[in-house]
Amino acid sequence: MDDDHGGTGRAMLEDWLEDLPLLVARLERVHLTDGPALDYGPGSLAALEQVLLAEPGGPDEDFTRAAAGYLGEVLLVTGGGRWGVDDTGPIVLPDPALGLAPLSVGTLVDAALAEAGGEVFGREHSRLAAAVAAVRAERSDWTPHKEVSPLDPIGPQSDDPVLAAWLRERRAAFPAWADQLPGGRSAYDFSPAGLDALEREVRRRYPAVDAFDAEATGPFPSGPSPSGSFPTSPFLAGAVWYLGEVVCLRCDSVWLHWPVDPAAEPGSHHHPDNPWSGIPFTHQPHRRDAQAFNPLAELRGLVRYGDGYHLRNVLPSAR
Repeated sequence: MDDDHGGTGRAMLEDWLEDLPLLVARLERVHLTDGPALDYGPGSLAALEQVLLAEPGGPDEDFTRAAAGYLGEVLLVTGGGRWGVDDTGPIVLPDPALGLAPLSVGTLVDAALAEAGGEVFGREHSRLAAAVAAVRAERSDWTPHKEVSPLDPIGPQSDDPVLAAWLRERRAAFPAWADQLPGGRSAYDFSPAGLDALEREVRRRYPAVDAFDAEATGPFPSGPSPSGSFPTSPFLAGAVWYLGEVVCLRCDSVWLHWPVDPAAEPGSHHHPDNPWSGIPFTHQPHRRDAQAFNPLAELRGLVRYGDGYHLRNVLPSAR
């Protein structure tokens, strides 16, 4: 069985690709809290293998599955190709120009644990890199082609006129918005302390989620939005913009808006079921470890989750 034969294989592949971002995020935040940085380079594979081998009692299934996902992505970065599935589970199919057989990432993880020498991942990567070098020696203009996976950067996004108009309005309205709040513009200086000031004001205005939701979304300030939900009230519109601007300034992010398109393909950015479509949000489209951020949802979290939830925690230095 593979992803090219039958609906079962295709469904398994789709499930695997959907799980990849969560698996790698779990690898970083749960299993490797004090471990190597996942930079998708060969050095990270050797370090990951050592952490797997050092796990007390051996790694559990979640750890090995996450390690297999990361291993496969590094191999794809080096040798191109795409993900597939067979009877062993997820496989890497290197660029066809290399003439290599599929690589079962689960089998490679099992081999690493069985050999326990810490050399399996690096050995496989070296073999793949040597094959790439051999092809390039004959075809200097060739580079491996990697099909896009969910862990790749989403890349530059097209400009959106609805978002551009909203951002212009919010920038122009910011001085008056800040001046009518306690502390005025001096309190809202795009610093962590400015987030604290915004947090206090949100908690003061909205004692319950129902009160927040009543003002949260509605018509676009310059008229009906053709594509989704922008903040309705002047205060929340300013709060969403301010919080998003802090994230853009301090978290290497940019504003995005994916207009809702009822005819869009399922799973695409613009599909109505995509929770990120139709809203203003921030993203890191140039980064593999990108973090999307919904300012309105974060503000709502202050009201919903209470005093233990803080806006300044969105900043890397506070995590």
